[in-house]
Amino acid sequence: MSHLRCLRDQCLTAFGNYAQEAQKTCGLLGDLETSSLPLDRLLAILAQTQAEDQAQEAYMLLRKQLFEVLGEF
Repeated sequence: MSHLRCLRDQCLTAFGNYAQEAQKTCGLLGDLETSSLPLDRLLAILAQTQAEDQAQEAYMLLRKQLFEVLGEF
């Protein structure tokens, strides 16, 4: 498999992971019914947003690498 194709596949996978984490975050936030939340719920939201941020960073790094490779052509 070519480097370009491998990088593209990794980028698509990373984007899918990011989308899944974003959906989980939206699900947690969509369930909110009050502005006063118990600590465990706040910690769960914090942990999920951190997971989403990490997934986004991984996707953005791979996307940047893919664009750099495409710029070489």
